[in-house]
Amino acid sequence: METNKSGLLDGKKEISDFLNGAGDYRLKKYLEAGMPVLIEDGRWLAHKQNIEDFFKYYTKVKVDELPLLNEKD
Repeated sequence: METNKSGLLDGKKEISDFLNGAGDYRLKKYLEAGMPVLIEDGRWLAHKQNIEDFFKYYTKVKVDELPLLNEKD
């Protein structure tokens, strides 16, 4: 996975590995949602902390969108 200590993920495979082996479909979905990845001349670069920060926001659920635990139909 990450080969340097700067937190830089170099290449689509390193980014995919960091995301537990996310495939092309999931990578595309995350990119469309705003995952911070620089794709320049076909080379993928990202910083591990930026991706972690993105997922902290991406996975945050608004309380008013949670189903009520005791709700009856």
